[in-house]
Amino acid sequence: MNALKWLTLSWTAGALSVPIFYFGLDLHLFMSMLASVGVGGVTLLFPVTRAVRQRLQNPYREEIAYSKHQVKEAKKKLIIMSRYRFKVRSIHMWTQLSRLYKVSKAIIDMVEKEPMRYKNVQPFFVNYLPSTITLVERYFFLLSKPGKSIEIKESLKEAEVMLDDMAIKYDQLLNQALSNDVLTLDVEMKVLKQTFQHDKPWIPTSTDRRK
Repeated sequence: MNALKWLTLSWTAGALSVPIFYFGLDLHLFMSMLASVGVGGVTLLFPVTRAVRQRLQNPYREEIAYSKHQVKEAKKKLIIMSRYRFKVRSIHMWTQLSRLYKVSKAIIDMVEKEPMRYKNVQPFFVNYLPSTITLVERYFFLLSKPGKSIEIKESLKEAEVMLDDMAIKYDQLLNQALSNDVLTLDVEMKVLKQTFQHDKPWIPTSTDRRK
């Protein structure tokens, strides 16, 4: 949309400059049209220069914007998950949904604070969380049906098992994303310990003892 707007503005500026060059500056028609092309090109140069400058200042601008959008959408799904937590009657299901909610919130908060971490947990936003919400919604839909058949009961049991598996995948993904932080912390602790070990005890420079 912005590109179309600037192309239209460039064409308009070039077209309006033709009579100015032709009548105002008394140029030939061909030269006036040629000059109008230059005016249009200069007009179009401003947004191009601005886009390039922004890109150079922050090469990850588009990636960060996309991460923020994904976080915004994930928060909406998190609200849905939280709402279903308090509708379940099974203690096991409440425990699993609470576990999924806790890990989901940790991942979302992590990416919200550091958008560049999105690539480390992309499966969560693209696959895990949407699939979990779909599964939970389907589970509660079948759970609300009276006189459940054997097929419905089996589907509910399969959904519970699948949610158990999803909880494990959530934990694995979060631990994998935090593994670099743990490694960095271990390195910093080792450096700190080495610093303490190489510290020399303080020895007073004065040997004057007054009685």
